[in-house]
Amino acid sequence: MPFIQLRDIPVNYQIYNAESTSETIVFIHGLGLNQEVWEPILPYFYAHYRVVAFDLRGHGRTDRGDAALSWELFTEDLRLLLLQLELGPVHVLGHGFGATLAVKFSILHAELVKSLLLLSTPAFLPRKTIESAVHIRKRLTSKGSMLSLAESMVSGIFKLSPDNGLYGKIISAYMSVAPDTYFDTLELYMKSPVNMDFGQLAHPTLTLVGSEDSLSLTSNALSSQLLMHSSLIVVPGATNTLFIDQPQFTFERVREFIADPSQVVTDYASFECHVAKYVMQYFNDAFEQLLNKKAVQA
Repeated sequence: MPFIQLRDIPVNYQIYNAESTSETIVFIHGLGLNQEVWEPILPYFYAHYRVVAFDLRGHGRTDRGDAALSWELFTEDLRLLLLQLELGPVHVLGHGFGATLAVKFSILHAELVKSLLLLSTPAFLPRKTIESAVHIRKRLTSKGSMLSLAESMVSGIFKLSPDNGLYGKIISAYMSVAPDTYFDTLELYMKSPVNMDFGQLAHPTLTLVGSEDSLSLTSNALSSQLLMHSSLIVVPGATNTLFIDQPQFTFERVREFIADPSQVVTDYASFECHVAKYVMQYFNDAFEQLLNKKAVQA
């Protein structure tokens, strides 16, 4: 895979169907992952579009560099990548952290974006929820290795079994990210909550959430701004990595949206059907924690 120099670091990237004059889609992977995670869904896309995938700063084969990690740094990396490859405006497809980055990029550089395609977006994450996640994940990396965290994420949130072809690749992706890079990046969610950005969205936006992704379903339900500014579709039989679990379904919904965003509307019935139990569980857990805290203080 080729590299392109962006300021202080060489960035690992790949262009599929490079000579095509069709629409261009830029794929941005999630935290701890790399561009290899797109393998199951890429063939669907590059048969119809020009596709650009790359490793984020500090991930995969892309160096972290010496600058302090920030949303500004990540968005500037993406801007320079598009400019040097002479691309834009483009459709931006992101997963998790990559979806959050796509939102922030579209606000800062609206002229380079045609539409947003957001997979498993952490739309609303209360600070306590993030703090709890950070605490648990730091405990898993307390010995300086990302292995326990990787295994926890792959089997827990992604629900991949060891016989899945991507299981080992995702483990390796996490292992290639330094723990301090991982947590410095995760800290960005706490410094700048993404739900505050949704009211500023100016591009056609499609959000896809897996029906078995309790965190993303709950966070989207608790963020009314996202529902007002995007079309939302629940992907059946899918977890956080819906592009692995249901690649064809995910591709078809994205292709329909790119063809005519006005024809793709929020699937409220499916959303409400799947989200209710997770939202109720979220508030039940929060209420129990409050009661336990008051009991200790009494």
